[in-house]
Amino acid sequence: AMGCVTAKHLKLEKELEGLRELASAQKEAGDDLGSVKTSQQDKLAAMQEENRAELKELENRISQLVVDDTEEYKKAQEAHNDELQQMHERHSKEIRRLQSEHHGQMTGELMRHIDEVRKLQMEYRNHLRGVGMDMRFMVSPARCCVPNMSPMKDTIAAGVVLPEKATEP
Repeated sequence: AMGCVTAKHLKLEKELEGLRELASAQKEAGDDLGSVKTSQQDKLAAMQEENRAELKELENRISQLVVDDTEEYKKAQEAHNDELQQMHERHSKEIRRLQSEHHGQMTGELMRHIDEVRKLQMEYRNHLRGVGMDMRFMVSPARCCVPNMSPMKDTIAAGVVLPEKATEP
C-alpha cells in the first residue's frame, strides 16, 4: 500500500508540476501577448500619427495648390482685362482717327462740290443772260428808242391780279 501511495503521489506531483509549468508558460505567454499588444498599439498609434501628419501635409499642399491656382487665374484675368482695355483704347483712337480723316475728306469733297455748283450756277446765269438778251431783242424789236432791259422773271403779264402781300411795300 505504500508503494501505491508513492506512485500516486509521484504522479500527482508530476501533474502538479506540469500544471505549474503550464501556468508559468501561460503567464509568460500572457505577458508576451501583453507586450506584443502594447508594442502593436504603440506601432498603431505611431502609424496613425504619421497618417495624420501626412494627411495634414496633403491638405496643406492641396490648399496651397488651390491658392496658387486662384492667384494664377486672377493674374490671367487681370492680364486679359488689361489687354482688352488696351485693345479698346487702340480701337477708340483708330475710330477717332478714321472719323477725323473721313470728316476732312468729306469737307474737301463738299468744298469741291460747292465750287462746282457755283461754277455751274455762274455758267448757267451767264448763259441765261446771253439767251435772255437775245430773247428780249427778239420779242420786242419794234419799240421806240429804249429797249426793255428788265429780266424775263420780272415781267408781269397783263391782266394778272397779284395778292395783297405782293403789292404792299
